[in-house]
Amino acid sequence: MTSTTKHEALQGEDIQVSIHRKPACLVELVVKAGKKIIDEAKKEAIKAVNKEVTLPGFRKGKAPEQTILKRYPQDVERQLHKTLANEAYTEAQKLARVPLLNQNAKITFDLKDHSEESAELVFSFETEPVIPAVDPKLFVAKPAAQAEVGEKQVNEAIKQMRFFFADWKPVEDRAIQDGDYIMIDLDAIENGVAHKVFRDVRFEVSKERMAPWMQKLVQGAKAGDILEGTSEADETATEAERSEFKPKQVRITILKVEAAELPELNDDLAKKVGAENVEEMYKSIEKMLHEQAKAGAREELHEQVNAFLTDHYMFELPKSLVETEKEHRKQQMLKDPKFRKRWDHELSQEEKEKTDAKLFEEAHRAVRLFYLARAIVHQANLSITHQEVQQEAIATMQAWNHSEIQPDNIPKEVFALALSKVILAKAEDYIIDNGSPAEPSA
Repeated sequence: MTSTTKHEALQGEDIQVSIHRKPACLVELVVKAGKKIIDEAKKEAIKAVNKEVTLPGFRKGKAPEQTILKRYPQDVERQLHKTLANEAYTEAQKLARVPLLNQNAKITFDLKDHSEESAELVFSFETEPVIPAVDPKLFVAKPAAQAEVGEKQVNEAIKQMRFFFADWKPVEDRAIQDGDYIMIDLDAIENGVAHKVFRDVRFEVSKERMAPWMQKLVQGAKAGDILEGTSEADETATEAERSEFKPKQVRITILKVEAAELPELNDDLAKKVGAENVEEMYKSIEKMLHEQAKAGAREELHEQVNAFLTDHYMFELPKSLVETEKEHRKQQMLKDPKFRKRWDHELSQEEKEKTDAKLFEEAHRAVRLFYLARAIVHQANLSITHQEVQQEAIATMQAWNHSEIQPDNIPKEVFALALSKVILAKAEDYIIDNGSPAEPSA
């Protein structure tokens, strides 16, 4: 976003400060320092040079000031620029009190002019953004659909659980038929060139689990066969989906064919999943599905909150933070070998620039959302405990397939990510709980 530069003038005993607030949280301090500050800076410059040089007859750092000035005028002048900048900045901030963005924020300075009587310097740095107050009552939630949980869903969950304990047997003496499971590679073919879509993925050959065109293509084939066909829109697709669908020529390599021998649905199976018996297993799975359905609906409300915050509350952001977040997202994408190959060898310069622009927009939204969430937590005085952050950090590492996790050895970057997640979740829940009632369904 863009904004006009704002000015503010301050006057001190021996200093004048003009504060120029520019877009992207950039601040310029135009400082006019008087003789007192210059004299102090000059003394510090002479001391600094004195400590670095050795003169006959004097201990290091003990030579007279006039001797140092006479013998090393250029060194003193160079050092004076630094000490004058330090002195002027320190005195200027006593008046201005403009906070730096963080401890690592870079401060640049330009010495415009200086004499024995006065000096003018311009300091540039990024500062914290000014976050607007958030009114939760402006948030009006839309009804969030909750996934249905009934006998059908419970039975399906139990079926999928039984597959986890299934005995997989290879099928080698007959052609593929309904009810079999096939492991396949799938490639899309464009202009005679095959492009990998996925590898080593298992499909159940059935109407419920496989697209009709694929089911028709693989039936009657065997392990090792390579089949070519054309993808088709699903029969249940809407008219809009059908109009946007583009058929593709595909190649399917059947790696193996298997039949699954599922374990009996009895108390022994129930105990394997932590239940006393089959009845308790059904109750446990039904409870889990209800919790998942509630969590899904709550997550949809969280997304509504995020859209509300980023759509209604605009403010300047430090460019360096957005660029850092953008670069982090880009590096995460480049860790994927497939994307790295496309980036290095296939994407045009224009496509790369579009990707960078999209990543910048996503980063800008993420950073703005973080600042808003942090402000909401502070504004509402919401508590965040070390235990909550630690649990989130452990969950994050578990999602990354870390088997052994020592809470005291969680990396700082993971803990920081977990803290951001907890802050955002607390802010989202606060807005939901304190917003206006949900609009009734049409």
